Amino acid sequence: MEALMHSAHARRSLRLINDSGAISAASAWLRTLGDTFELGSELVFRLDLCVSELIANIVSYAFDDEAPHTIALDLILEPQSVKLVVADDGREFDPLGLPEPVTPATLEEASVGGLGVHLVRQFAEQVSYERASGRNQLTLAWARPGRSSPIGARAPVRRGIDRRRRAPAVFPLTRADGSTVSTDARSGAERRALGFISRLELFRDVPYALIEGLVAHCAQRDYPDEYLVLAPGMQNEHVALVLNGRLRVHLEDPAETGTTGYTVIGPGECAGELSIIDGEPASAWVVAEAGTRLLLIDAHSFFSELLPLPQVARNLMRLMAARMRQANHQVVEQVRSSMVLERLQSELRTAREIQSGMLPMRSPMFAEHPEIECEASIQQAREIGGDFFDAFFIDEHRLFVAIGDVCGKGMPAALLMMRTLTTLRAEAARKQGQKGHMERVMERINRKLALNNERMLFASLFIGLLDTRDGLLRYASAGHPRPVLVRRGQTPTLLKVPQNPIAGIDPTVDYSLAEARLDRGDLLLLYTDGVTEALNAQGALFGETRMLATLSGLGGGAASAIEVLRDAMRLFCGNQPQSDDVTLLALRFLGPA
Repeated sequence: MEALMHSAHARRSLRLINDSGAISAASAWLRTLGDTFELGSELVFRLDLCVSELIANIVSYAFDDEAPHTIALDLILEPQSVKLVVADDGREFDPLGLPEPVTPATLEEASVGGLGVHLVRQFAEQVSYERASGRNQLTLAWARPGRSSPIGARAPVRRGIDRRRRAPAVFPLTRADGSTVSTDARSGAERRALGFISRLELFRDVPYALIEGLVAHCAQRDYPDEYLVLAPGMQNEHVALVLNGRLRVHLEDPAETGTTGYTVIGPGECAGELSIIDGEPASAWVVAEAGTRLLLIDAHSFFSELLPLPQVARNLMRLMAARMRQANHQVVEQVRSSMVLERLQSELRTAREIQSGMLPMRSPMFAEHPEIECEASIQQAREIGGDFFDAFFIDEHRLFVAIGDVCGKGMPAALLMMRTLTTLRAEAARKQGQKGHMERVMERINRKLALNNERMLFASLFIGLLDTRDGLLRYASAGHPRPVLVRRGQTPTLLKVPQNPIAGIDPTVDYSLAEARLDRGDLLLLYTDGVTEALNAQGALFGETRMLATLSGLGGGAASAIEVLRDAMRLFCGNQPQSDDVTLLALRFLGPA
């Protein structure tokens, strides 16, 4: 009882120097007294706000010289009231004589100090001013909370600003009398019509009473369907707080990019504050998803009633800082991804150069051998691909040719392609004159590709050995498309080949060979399935029939055959993107001189 009687009447004083540290010192002093005398969070908040604004005005405008001056603070506690007296010896200034401030259109137009004094008059229940003995003395008064209870009654439990933010109760609960509550019998409905205030980050730790009236007059808007709230160039007039659902913020037009490449503003967060503050049009697309509800605070209310509240301003800066950190993180990730992509593209270009360097791209390929014409062409669908070809003499009279297609695209296919080509050249040069040479080449390639092939990559392959003395061609195929044979004066046909499986799957396969004899002027065209499976805009295939028809009546040599076929493919496909590598190798037998 003595403690209660002692705290019913009290006076505490603080003397400060008019410097930049006065505000923080006064704030800490008031908060300590608030805890000591149980003044409650809301009253302490009002005291803190008022003294901060008043000291800021005194330090900035009260004195004409640079000499130190004393600012006196007195907190007077009476049974039914709390008074705060602020005194200084600066120039005479009656804040009660100031006219009502004009609300600024933008933050830059706000006059410093005017709104702060107006705020003090709003947040104090009583304000009085007098000039005595050369000093300004401003007295603020409030009703003292919780002093109407009879002495000896149970002391009230301080509600605290954030009681409504506590974690949900976990059942069962035990009452003070020992009884148990097994389930939550409450309806779960919010008792306050504006109960959503506690879920908005902009209002975190702001006393409910300070913003309830403002929020009650703000519009709420529901979006049952997806809706474009803002777009670049639109003038924004509201700060939008998300009550339910979410907003998507797109830096590029969502009509073109769809629902990709955006950031999300979820429940409790706000949007549009930047364009309200700087007065500039919106710079991004803001889309409300279906089921979203927004609280819209107009610019006038935002500037005149919300932004002057220190905790609201702090919350806004915290939200903007968090958004800035998120944006910085996204920029860093984009730069990092761009650097990784650039490095990968550089590596792919290098790989393509290496890959191209392994293929015999000269034209004509064997000018020193007048008994043949040999030309080749490759057009890859990506930076690096899986198609390959080769042609080289293994001795003075025998020409080895090959064409293949590794399954897949990109780096794995390119690596298998280079492995296949290297193996092919090594095996073709071994034991050239012995019987069964071509069979062994195919079987060794298949066996080497099948070993350590956990990813189950495979390749189709056609190899041939042409004797330029008599036109005898011995060949084998591993699941590759049949070459076109164009005999002089005859209709083009597909070469008959043995049915063998693709290479790289089963290392025990024995491959069968076949023979054909080329006459003077006959042409053999090797190709990959990128030719016959080329698509046009209607989804139709170029196909074998169209390929054979294109080569009918061909009067030119190897280079002409490739050019005619490529032109026909371009005309057929039009603007349709190339979906697969296209490789051609044409061999025309002219016979010994």
